[in-house]
Amino acid sequence: MALPTAQPAEVLRAWQKDDSYEKQLAESLARLMPSHIASKAVPLSSILYKSFTTLKDLQTLGEEYSGIVQVDETYHKLPSFSARLLSILLSCVGENLTRRLLRHAEKSVENNSTLRSDAQNAFILILKAINTMLPQIESIHRALSYINGGPLQIGKTIAGIDYVHVRPAAAAYYAHLRLLGIVTLLHAFISCGQSLYQAKKHMDQLRDIPADVDSSKSCVACLEEMAQPCVLPCGHVFCMNCSYGPLESCALCRTPFTKNSVVPLMNYYPGTL
Repeated sequence: MALPTAQPAEVLRAWQKDDSYEKQLAESLARLMPSHIASKAVPLSSILYKSFTTLKDLQTLGEEYSGIVQVDETYHKLPSFSARLLSILLSCVGENLTRRLLRHAEKSVENNSTLRSDAQNAFILILKAINTMLPQIESIHRALSYINGGPLQIGKTIAGIDYVHVRPAAAAYYAHLRLLGIVTLLHAFISCGQSLYQAKKHMDQLRDIPADVDSSKSCVACLEEMAQPCVLPCGHVFCMNCSYGPLESCALCRTPFTKNSVVPLMNYYPGTL
């Protein structure tokens, strides 16, 4: 007979315990590591903790405390080694890897000369919006776990890992978790909506630039009056704050540039030529 599926309260309790142990391990590692690499203690502690437990087909301390065990999608067998390894990698470096891939995609779009500028702007804004919504996507997954059960980490869901009880469990907090899941879900959807609204608003501003902005007197990047104009290697002119600030590629032709290649224009006043 198959073991009962783990309830959300027990999964949450196990995750909280494991998170606490990982933080303690990270603090100990940070004291042993040189200061310039101490920030690596958090992902390293997570990898070590999961490698000596989950990867070896053992319960974590949190899972043992809650009386739950990881199983595959059949609920009859322990997860395969590849599934456990995939879940660990996604849990430890999945978000950072996703952000790197999104930034790489942005750079590829910026350097793609075959795309029209409006299409480039649209793709870049979509990628930036997805990057901004990554924490909300994680919150949505966690909220669904509170409501329907299942692992809290997206990596375990992708790897096809779930939990079952191996001893009687207390279900006193399940109703509270359902309410918490609904509130978390609503908050995450509102945050995603705000990110999409800001992206659409920025896209509308870029679309209206040719009609509303006199590029001879205003900076196309910040839409403000040109102050201390600078010319980029591609020949386009922007204000100094944008040229030496957030811009990494020309906002008009998407040509990448370095800050030391920006040339300030002395005694030049936009609109006089």
